[in-house]
Amino acid sequence: MAMPRFLGVDHIDARVPSLIAVEPFYDALMPLFGLTKKVQAHVDAAGDWHEPGPGKPANASEFYETPEPGQAACFIGIIEDPTMTVTRTRIAFRVGAAELESWEQRLRDVGARNIERSADLEAYPAIFFEDPIGTRLEVCARKPRA
Repeated sequence: MAMPRFLGVDHIDARVPSLIAVEPFYDALMPLFGLTKKVQAHVDAAGDWHEPGPGKPANASEFYETPEPGQAACFIGIIEDPTMTVTRTRIAFRVGAAELESWEQRLRDVGARNIERSADLEAYPAIFFEDPIGTRLEVCARKPRA
């Protein structure tokens, strides 16, 4: 039996202690990655997703890409969980090598904090940053291995 091939990421659920503290940041950042569609949802204590409504207030924002015909759209959900504490986990977004330098200003423009270039942009072309509450993120333009 052949080894399964990694087909990419379907979605990411990122938990934050306060959606209101980070939503404007993600509203500005996610379209820069092509995630231009936004949907509000209610995520209950068990992690189940629901349409917002009476007794189920919106506590999550989902940012989607425009789907290709016949394919599911990738999305990133920013979900409020008041018990969540910021961790050292990092989410890295792939960007083109030619545009990496321009991301530093884009990140400043959307309100990213603690923007820092990789110590060696040639060896590891990346810019690290945080959202307004300290969630660690990065844009990366890694080259294929030789």
